[in-house]
Amino acid sequence: MTALWAVDAGGTTTSAILPAPDPGAITTHGPINPASAGSDTADHNLRALLHDIAQALDGRPGTGWLATATVDLTTPGTEPDRLRELARHAGLHGSLILSNDALPWLLAPPLHGRGVALVCGTGSGFIAAGDHPRLARVGGCEYLGSDEGSAFDLGMAGLRAAVRAEDGRGPATTIGARLTARHGRPPAELARRLAASAFPKTAVAALAPAVCDAWLDGDEPATALVTAALDELILGVRAAHDRAELTGPWSAAAGGGVLRGCPEMLTELDRRLRNELGAAHVAPITEPVTTVHAALRHTLKDGRLDPPGGPAGTAAWLIDLDPPPPRPRRPAPPPRRPRIGDPPITIGLCLAAWGGSDLTTALQHATETGADTLDLPTDTTTGLLDLNRWSHDDTYRADLRTALTGVDVGCVSNSRDTQLLLGPHGPHTDPVLHGTEQDKHDHALRHARDTIRLAADLGAPHARLMLGVPDLTRWLSWWHSPVTWDDNITTWCERAHPILTLAAEHGVTLLIEPHPKQVAYDRASTRRLLDAAARTEPRATVRICLDLANLAATGHDPVDAVRGWGTDLAAAHAKDLQRWTTTQAPHGAGWSRYGPGPPIRFRALGAGELPWPTIISALLDEDFHGTLYVEHEDALLPREQSVHVSTRLLRDLLPQHAPQGRTW
Repeated sequence: MTALWAVDAGGTTTSAILPAPDPGAITTHGPINPASAGSDTADHNLRALLHDIAQALDGRPGTGWLATATVDLTTPGTEPDRLRELARHAGLHGSLILSNDALPWLLAPPLHGRGVALVCGTGSGFIAAGDHPRLARVGGCEYLGSDEGSAFDLGMAGLRAAVRAEDGRGPATTIGARLTARHGRPPAELARRLAASAFPKTAVAALAPAVCDAWLDGDEPATALVTAALDELILGVRAAHDRAELTGPWSAAAGGGVLRGCPEMLTELDRRLRNELGAAHVAPITEPVTTVHAALRHTLKDGRLDPPGGPAGTAAWLIDLDPPPPRPRRPAPPPRRPRIGDPPITIGLCLAAWGGSDLTTALQHATETGADTLDLPTDTTTGLLDLNRWSHDDTYRADLRTALTGVDVGCVSNSRDTQLLLGPHGPHTDPVLHGTEQDKHDHALRHARDTIRLAADLGAPHARLMLGVPDLTRWLSWWHSPVTWDDNITTWCERAHPILTLAAEHGVTLLIEPHPKQVAYDRASTRRLLDAAARTEPRATVRICLDLANLAATGHDPVDAVRGWGTDLAAAHAKDLQRWTTTQAPHGAGWSRYGPGPPIRFRALGAGELPWPTIISALLDEDFHGTLYVEHEDALLPREQSVHVSTRLLRDLLPQHAPQGRTW
C-alpha cells in the first residue's frame, strides 16, 4: 500500500498527517510561508517538517501533497526547486503534488473540482472552477493587496478601532480592553511594537479573536467590523463564482482559522451564501490537512498519483523527489601514451555559442562542423535546455535523451548559475538570479547537482562547473593581514563538498577551469585547489579544463601553461586572443578587460596572436589525449564561420592518426 502524507501550510500554522507511526494523526509545525515568518525561519521549519516525514517513511518512497500559501495558482515560481532541494536533502523519496493551500478544498469531496473554495485564515482568498477552462482566482495577493475579511484584516481594523476609541476619534469599544488583557499592552503601545517588527502579518492576525469576542458580546463597533468582513467574503465568493462561469447548482467550501475559531461567524457566512448567492451547500473545512489528505486519496489511481484534470488541474504541480538514476558506466581506464591505431586528440564544440536559440538548432550546426564531441551547457542564461524541468519531468528527460541519440556528449557544463555558489552575490550576479545571498547560493547548488546528475544520465564523463570566488581582492595581501588566497580555497572546498560527493557517487569527473574570476586562476592556485579538493573528498575525481586564451589574457605563457599537468589535464578550450597595446581606448567590438591589464578580445583560431601550432606541439609532447573544445567568442565573425575556421585549423594541426616518425 502506498504510504501517504499531507501538509497544509497556512500563514500561521503548518499541519501535517504523517504516514507513520500513527497514520491519520495530525502534527503541527511552525509557518513555512516566508511572507509570514521570513525566509530563514520558513526554511528552517520546512526542513524540520520534511525531515519528520522522511523519518516516518523510514527509507520507503512516499506520496504526498503539500498545500501552501506560498504557491501561486498560475505559476509555482521557484517553490518547486526550493521544495525539491530541501526534500532531497532531508532524504525524502517518492513524489508529491504541490499546490496553493486552497486547491485541495476545491478538489476533495464534496466539491470534486467544481464550486468555490473560500479561505478565511491569516489571509483570505477565493478560487473557483466551473465551465471556464481556467481556474478563477480572486484575492490572495498578500496583505498589501488583498486579504479582506481575514484575521489580519479583522485584527488591524480592531486595533485601529481601539486606538481611535482611546484617542476620542471613534466610538467606545471593548476591543481595546480585550487586546490589553490578551496581549499585556494597551492598543497604542501594541500598535507601535507591531509596526516595528519585520513580519507583522501573523502577529496582527492574532488580534482577530478579540474583535470576534466583542462582536459576540454585542459590541457595536466590533459588529460593524465583522459585518464588513462578511460583506467582503460574500463579495469575493460572488466574484469567483462569476469568473469561473459556474452555472446551475453549486457548492462552496469555507474554512480557515477565523471561521474555525469563531463558529458563529461561519454560521452567519453559511446563511448569507445560501440566501444571497444561492449556494446549494456550504462544506465547512474544520481541519484543512484532513481535506488535503482526502484530495490526495482522490487523485490516486492504482496506487499512483494522477494529477487532477479540468480547471483545477492547471494549478497543481507534480514533483518527483528522486533524482534520475545514473546510467551505469565503467570506470575510465588510466591514461596511456597513444599508439598506432589509437584515435587522435578529439575536437569538441562548446554549444554555449548557440545560446538564445534552441537545442535542435545547436545540434544541427554541431553536426555540420563535424565535431567529435560536445560540451552541453545547462545555464539558464543559454536556454538550450530546462534543467529545472529535467530534474522532475520524466517525459522531458526522455525527450532530451532522444534528441541526443547518436551525439557524443563529452561534458555537461554550467558557468553562470553555479558561479553563485561562492559569488559575488551582489548586483553583479542579479542578471542570473535576483535574491538574497542564500537564494543565490541555493540556486547555484541545485544547478550544480543537477548538472552532475544530467552528465551521469547522458553517460558524459565530465561535468565542468565554475563556482565563483568569495573575495577577488585576496590575491593582493594586505599589510599584517592573515587573510590570503588560501582562505578562498578553504571556502571553495566547504561549499563544494556536497558537489564533490555527488560527483563521486555518480562516477562523474568534475572539471574546474582556471579563470580570472574563479578560485583557480593560475598554475599555483589551481594546483592548491586540486590538492585541497582531493583532501576534502578523496573519492571524487577532479581535473582541469584549461582556457589558454584566458590565461594568456592575464599575462601567462599559453605554451608553458599546458606543460606539467600529466593526467590532471582533461580538456582545453580553443580560441584565440588579441591584446590592445596602445594607451588609447580600443576601437571595434568585443573588447573587455581582465583587471588592470590592457584590453583584450577573443577571436577565432588564427585570427589572434596565440601560437597555436606551438601549443598543439606542446600538448602532444605532454601526451595529452583529451579534448580540445572550440569555444566561439569572436565578436567580428558569425558563429558558424568562426567555429568552422577554428575546427578546420585544429584538424590541420592535429595528427589524423599515429605518426610514422622519421623514415630515412
